[in-house]
Amino acid sequence: MKIDNTGKHKIYTLTRRAFLNLSLLISAAASSWGIIKFLSYKAPEERLLSFITLNQPQAYHLGSVTYIREVKAWLIHDQEGFYALSSTCTHLGCTINLGEERFDCPCHGSQFDLAGRVLKGPAASPLPGYQVRLSDDGRIVIDRRVSVPPSQRLDI
Repeated sequence: MKIDNTGKHKIYTLTRRAFLNLSLLISAAASSWGIIKFLSYKAPEERLLSFITLNQPQAYHLGSVTYIREVKAWLIHDQEGFYALSSTCTHLGCTINLGEERFDCPCHGSQFDLAGRVLKGPAASPLPGYQVRLSDDGRIVIDRRVSVPPSQRLDI
């Protein structure tokens, strides 16, 4: 309320145009805040082990494909021995799942065979392999610090 020169009270009213402009301003501010929050999102980093010591080789039967969460790797036991592949898709870093005789990326549909080779894109690079060796007490060790071709096996 405002008093004019004549001493009378003057009442301000909100016009339709002013209301729409105010609504637009509030909507723009809220949208900008949401976009900034979305674009500045950073996923929490996972703490992965550099290597892990697992069970004795006898614990993994021939033909087994075992996910080892602590190192984000798949331990595979085939006719030639043991080997480990990264479980991170080479396209955008999603964690791949075991499908029917292959690995499937749930994010964008890439597919890899059990040797880590790309069967279907958009991933262009094969899955990296990690060293698999035996510890001093005869247990399987997956070492992420040492990259090896998936054809390199721990033959027992």
